Amino acid sequence: MASITTAAIHATAASKRFLLRRQCLSSRSTARALKFLSKSAAVSSSTLSSLSFSTAAERPDPSQYVQGVTASDLENSPALKDFFAANFPEAFGKSQGDNDEENEDVFEIDGVLMKIGRPSSSQQQQRQQQQQSENQYMDIDITEQSCDLSLNIRPMVSYKRCIETEEGSRQCRRLRHNDDMIPGMLWGSDPTQGILSNDTSPSTRIMIKTPSRYIQREMDLFTYHNFGSRVYDLTIFEEEGDTEGTVHRVTPRDVQHHPVQFGKLYCLNFVRYYPGKPIDIPITYINEEESPAMKRGGFIAPFNRYVSCIVEEGVSIPEKIELDCTGTLLKDVLRRDRLIFPEGVRPSHKAKEDFLIGTVFGRRVDLAVAATEEGE
Repeated sequence: MASITTAAIHATAASKRFLLRRQCLSSRSTARALKFLSKSAAVSSSTLSSLSFSTAAERPDPSQYVQGVTASDLENSPALKDFFAANFPEAFGKSQGDNDEENEDVFEIDGVLMKIGRPSSSQQQQRQQQQQSENQYMDIDITEQSCDLSLNIRPMVSYKRCIETEEGSRQCRRLRHNDDMIPGMLWGSDPTQGILSNDTSPSTRIMIKTPSRYIQREMDLFTYHNFGSRVYDLTIFEEEGDTEGTVHRVTPRDVQHHPVQFGKLYCLNFVRYYPGKPIDIPITYINEEESPAMKRGGFIAPFNRYVSCIVEEGVSIPEKIELDCTGTLLKDVLRRDRLIFPEGVRPSHKAKEDFLIGTVFGRRVDLAVAATEEGE
């Protein structure tokens, strides 16, 4: 009797896990459930180690936990009973405490009850604090921010970063994972605000953080490639109690994504914009059905997908610049003269007269048919 008590008291946690696993594998349904839970990302290894099983019909046999111990040994030995009560509470059909009993979810699979512990009160409090830190930036309605929609300028919201606590790789990683904020910087010149290009003072560079949901919303509307050609009225809130903020007219720049995880943003900077500053606008093709080459399977191999334009003050910023494909043949070289610029929009010094847009390509048989039709 003393040897059994000694063996039970000196049983290690490793033997407990081994015997619990042995009990799980005795039933195929329980093993399948454990395999499913082990593959689930929502259940951690610590949660799986805290699983306890008990049949609904009768109490488990004590020998399943410590080999050689019977139910009569538990009744006759108070020390052995106290040991089981402290280390194997499921052998008595109860959990380790009243609080633990309330923090357990019970699932029944093929007649086997599976108990999965819920987070403790301290863990729940920590998660609530984390959610509060995430929700403190969600009280602002972006649609109510000041912007000039008549000029095709949309609103955007950012917050000023603290240089002491929110600068650096580790702090930026915490902003992305915990606060759902994308770190970045506002820089560039703006003569309308007295900020010149030769001004390199720290006041012209503002460290900011932008909610990722606002950025993703704009990318869904205008796609990733055209997002950098948009103009926004960026409202920067410097403090938590700031309700007005400072408005800057900007364009997105240097959008960085995760190299592996699709759609995950890493960084987004903004550059100040003012009327008369060159901006790259995407090119779109029109009247393709009026092209003999493109009607027969021809296509344009683009060399430049954007054209640098200057938009005058008071003129709506175009979303795209149209290229007329009427009458294009195979091997035609498309240049700036085919672009249609709206009123108040002109090409910048970067887009000269010989600005190359692309070349029309296709099959040789299509080239012969097009040449025959041209001769007729």
